[in-house]
Amino acid sequence: MLHPFRPLLAGSVLVAGAANDSLLASLRDMARSVAVADDAAPQAARFDTVVLADPPAAAWMTQGEQGADRLTQVLAWACASLRPGGRLIVVVENALSLRHFAGHPETASAPGLFSLEDRARPDGFVLPTRRDLRDRLACLGLGEQAWWFPFPDHRLALSLLAEGGLVVGDDFDPSVLAAAAAAFDPDGPGEGRFSLPRAWAGVSRAGLVGDLAPAFAVAASAAALPPDPRLALHFGHRRRPAFDKVVGFVRETDAIRVTRTPLHPDLPRAVDGVVNRFPDEAFIPGAPWQVGLHALLARDGWTLAEIVAWAAVWRDAVRALYMDGGSLTPDTPLPGGAIDAIPRNLMHRNGFPVFIDAEWEIDALNFGHLLVRGLVNAFTDVPSCGAPGPGIVPTLLDLVHAVAEGLGTPLDPATLDAALAREDRFQTIVSAVKTRRDRAWLAAARLVLRTAPADPRAEADQAADQAIARLHAEATALRAEGDRRVAAVTEDLEEARRRTDRVIRYAADLDRERGRLARDLVESRALLVRHRVAFGDTIRAKLAAGLGRFAPRRDGAKR
Repeated sequence: MLHPFRPLLAGSVLVAGAANDSLLASLRDMARSVAVADDAAPQAARFDTVVLADPPAAAWMTQGEQGADRLTQVLAWACASLRPGGRLIVVVENALSLRHFAGHPETASAPGLFSLEDRARPDGFVLPTRRDLRDRLACLGLGEQAWWFPFPDHRLALSLLAEGGLVVGDDFDPSVLAAAAAAFDPDGPGEGRFSLPRAWAGVSRAGLVGDLAPAFAVAASAAALPPDPRLALHFGHRRRPAFDKVVGFVRETDAIRVTRTPLHPDLPRAVDGVVNRFPDEAFIPGAPWQVGLHALLARDGWTLAEIVAWAAVWRDAVRALYMDGGSLTPDTPLPGGAIDAIPRNLMHRNGFPVFIDAEWEIDALNFGHLLVRGLVNAFTDVPSCGAPGPGIVPTLLDLVHAVAEGLGTPLDPATLDAALAREDRFQTIVSAVKTRRDRAWLAAARLVLRTAPADPRAEADQAADQAIARLHAEATALRAEGDRRVAAVTEDLEEARRRTDRVIRYAADLDRERGRLARDLVESRALLVRHRVAFGDTIRAKLAAGLGRFAPRRDGAKR
């Protein structure tokens, strides 16, 4: 992490904060003297350089201005510990780190983005932004500053970008190193959440790489700092100490040169027939051919024919540069320096293929070994991919066999085993760790299929589709319930109509019966009247007849 500041670390050095044994040992190799500020306050002394790594907040460091946050107090203490013209080196997390936005806590011990919310963490510490830290240092009289930005993090700095390397131009894009390092971030967002490698390209175009970097490493002084033409440094993964290197991207007038320097120059460059040449070369802008495979496999439905077409461009580049266009078979011998002629190192300059980063040389190489090495490296370099087309088994063994056959160079079991054994030996020598990559490993290894949409818009579309389906189901259920209720009401109305018809018929029957009874009553009354008259006439007649019989007898008696 302190490699960019090696020229500033030759005098007396005071270290405070997260300084491990490896860092202290490295400092003691460079500095005249090294003191460590731990829990006890050091003796009053002045130093050529003070290093604050993850600035601590010991009680004896924070006795300054009342009400000031702890970062301000620690910086003031460190500044007071400098000799006139001394340098303060600060390594600290960025409050605006893109990693924070990607979905994990600001620090392991303090969940929540306290610094973004303009409040201190529980320990009273406030992480700075790029502008904030620049202004704080300037207020302390340290206006001369040299900034570096580590990726993927200041604790695992695989790459460092200088402030001069943040400007996107035709010849250098800082997002390439940032994106490559993000894939190895142990604390990065999980699969299917937020893609840091994809995000850095857009951040770079917006000119915000420095503002959203994971952390800052800045040297500040009241005196002028030595000029530094380096745009970036890249360390990569740790290897056998003899092969450890730092790659520099150095501005030279109108061009950029790539330099490779061994970290341990006193060690031999050759081990068991494997040589690292640590070559310097001109920087070639653009994206390596490997990026094309990433884009191809990122979408769903990719096919073997598409991979074969992509691999054929690489195979043809090998033929053009090492075989004068001649044919290739698995047994075709190649120069030992062609071991790095793999898709990840293939570039195109003015339409012609060029292999970069050709640092290794081995004693014996054939195309079968290079073919297996190139394809395995290409497939294992893909972080995740979409669903394959029908019938494709995404194991590395099946893919290597299928692509090799598609290129017209099929690999029989013996040839494949021999190539894997050569590559296993090469990797073991380079890393000093046994890799054990045989055919069983190749059969078990699979491409990582994406389990969540890589594009946030796809996730939003999926959520919208699910919401629409849910609403459709609810509407269908409501429609069915409405139909049931309508049917029930219709049945009730029909039953009411039938009851009404019955009542109407009953009322009609009652009306007809009343009419009949009324007629019968009238007829009975008329009959009664007739019977009464007839009865009266009969009585009168009877009376008259009876009275008539008695009347003469009375007359005779009188005589």
